[in-house]
Amino acid sequence: MVSNILSSIFANPAAAAAVVAALIALIGGIAGPLVQLQIGKRQAAAAQLAANASMLAANASMLAAQSSGVREIGRMRLQWMEKLRDTLSEFHSILMCTEGEKWDGVQQDLSRLGTQLDLLLNQDDKLQKALWDITDAIYKCHELEKREAMDDDLVRAGRAVLRAEWLKVKAEMRGETFQTGE
Repeated sequence: MVSNILSSIFANPAAAAAVVAALIALIGGIAGPLVQLQIGKRQAAAAQLAANASMLAANASMLAAQSSGVREIGRMRLQWMEKLRDTLSEFHSILMCTEGEKWDGVQQDLSRLGTQLDLLLNQDDKLQKALWDITDAIYKCHELEKREAMDDDLVRAGRAVLRAEWLKVKAEMRGETFQTGE
């Protein structure tokens, strides 16, 4: 019976063409979605790869921005340290080399430098407060001999502040935390 049906179909060219067309449509109907499924999987994988690359690029940009910010803060802290060192040196020089009648002539410079130190130093930071206290005590002392006796304390306090700030810069550059106001 099947052989009779096949014989009559192949005997008629229009019927044979219809069967071949139906078979091609069947194959296309099955193969098309399978091909689309494979293409869809590859597109999804490519989209995921692109999203991951985008996320990595965003993270890299964020890290670069953070690193740049840390470097800028470090640079600003180093400038502050340089300003403090210069101001303290000038203040110290005048205090340790001036006596007698010259004392009245340097009061304006000492007042300016004292104000700069006051604005540069954080009174809530123990080391900076100690530095301010010794500079203030030396400033208020009008006898050169007594000021000279406090010289070591002034230099020691200045070094302690500068060292603490240098340690902060190094910690910031390494991404470590540090305590302020110590």
